[in-house]
Amino acid sequence: MKVSFFGAARTVLAFSTILLIPPVGARAADSLLIWSPTKISSYAYRLRMGVKAATGNPVSGGVDFSVAASSAGRINATRDNARFWAEMRGQGGSGAERTVTAGYNPATGRASASAGITRRWMASPSVDLVLAPSVSAESHTRHGYDGSVRITQRTLIQLPGSGTSLLATGTAARGQRRIGTEIRVEQRVFEGLDVAASVRRQDAGAVGAVKATFRVSW
Repeated sequence: MKVSFFGAARTVLAFSTILLIPPVGARAADSLLIWSPTKISSYAYRLRMGVKAATGNPVSGGVDFSVAASSAGRINATRDNARFWAEMRGQGGSGAERTVTAGYNPATGRASASAGITRRWMASPSVDLVLAPSVSAESHTRHGYDGSVRITQRTLIQLPGSGTSLLATGTAARGQRRIGTEIRVEQRVFEGLDVAASVRRQDAGAVGAVKATFRVSW
């Protein structure tokens, strides 16, 4: 289906306007409502809406809406324009943070789930070390797709005083012989705006990228 430039522009503009208008009462810090618009890239947005469980219960869930467009204004296809999501977070006795998430797109039948543990140490008064292993799985229930399983290990060195982070990531996926690797340097310019430069091994070569991310949350 072809989408005209003006039609796409109106769609993106309308979605952007929605992102800038939080619902009444959603700004309260103790609100159980979730309203979190995110600008993923220059032409991609995500709006997360949902609810939190009662105080003391680290469970939340809701719906994600996503839209992406080209620089010319044409709406691009995404895996999940809309999907249900659920999340549970907790902290163990050792201080490790545990996260379990799940998502389902009823329009395509795509289901996903992930689980991870994050451990933090203070290497020095100015340097923090973070280790975050995780596992994720995905399947398409309507197309007979066997699904994929991915194991990821993230090692992060943070300098909280300067907002600088060095991230090394290794990923192993079912059906792939090579382990994917990525080195990334991130710098927080100010609250909500991050700039990152990365080098990622892809097939037999390396691919470099520079990315800026802007997030706004109410």
